[in-house]
Amino acid sequence: MRAAIRTGLLGTTIVFTNDQPHPLPDGMCRTTELKPNEMLIKVKSAAINPVDYKVPRFICGKGVGFDVSGVVEQVGKGATDFRLGNGIFGRVGPSRSIDLAIVSTDRVNKKPEWLSFDEAAAIGTAYLTGMHAFKLGKVKEGSSVLIIGASGGCGLAGIQLAVAMKARVVGICSGKNFDFVQGKSGKNEKVENKLELVDYTDEKAMSEFKQKSVGKFDCIYDTATGSGNGENYVASMAKLLKHDGEYVQINGGASTIMRYFTGTMNPHRHFFLTSDEDNQTDLVEITRLLKSTNVKPHIEVKPFDAKSVAEGFEQLKGRRTKGKIVFNME
Repeated sequence: MRAAIRTGLLGTTIVFTNDQPHPLPDGMCRTTELKPNEMLIKVKSAAINPVDYKVPRFICGKGVGFDVSGVVEQVGKGATDFRLGNGIFGRVGPSRSIDLAIVSTDRVNKKPEWLSFDEAAAIGTAYLTGMHAFKLGKVKEGSSVLIIGASGGCGLAGIQLAVAMKARVVGICSGKNFDFVQGKSGKNEKVENKLELVDYTDEKAMSEFKQKSVGKFDCIYDTATGSGNGENYVASMAKLLKHDGEYVQINGGASTIMRYFTGTMNPHRHFFLTSDEDNQTDLVEITRLLKSTNVKPHIEVKPFDAKSVAEGFEQLKGRRTKGKIVFNME
């Protein structure tokens, strides 16, 4: 079978292969019983994330990929909510950029008809991470939310979710991406405040924004600090929080990681690499929120072959991807 796999000394080099074994010992004979909460799916689409190349093989294994959509091929005896032929999506990895995969039923949900398989595959990591960040940030209707890195995969997902949650949202991204982010943010007729965007490349605009925004935000969702080019917004942006506000970041340098593992981080500062709360309830809520504002994930679709896998990860590492890169497995 086709698959994207980790190679090299640390396993951080991603390559394409046609020689991945079938996930069931007997292959397509299907005499092997799945566990009660498992399903075998034919993967239709798979999305990639920075965590796929940042985390080494000894942590996540040889295979690449967390986010998929597909069709149920075989069902374990306990998977009563799913039937053969059901379209599903979710964050089910690692090792899911592959033609066939075994997934746990509690990490997927049925694919809504209004989402294509490519679009549904993009929801997993980026949107579940955003949901988890907003739970930590105690975001609710009327909350003031600042999202740093608003045009990237996780940043745009955060913009769409926060707008749908009826928060008052400000995003930071390059000025050249303003129209893109505005166009993909969604419209909530019940919220008077429009999405505000700040250009991080404009020093004057950033300085003025910081001066007028001290103590303004309930939650800062930072998807840019520590993402690979030396960015660090924490020191300059933390002062924009209210006294009980929450700072949530999904990347960080050595000092952040050290404070996280030693339990010495500020109690109002949160750090995690990706969501650790994968469940159907969040997937249902995410699709409900997106539908309420008539938005979908922004995706760039590529075929699943050696050339496109190499290009896709090179583009992802370049940190200028808008939205999500998705491989169409058909």
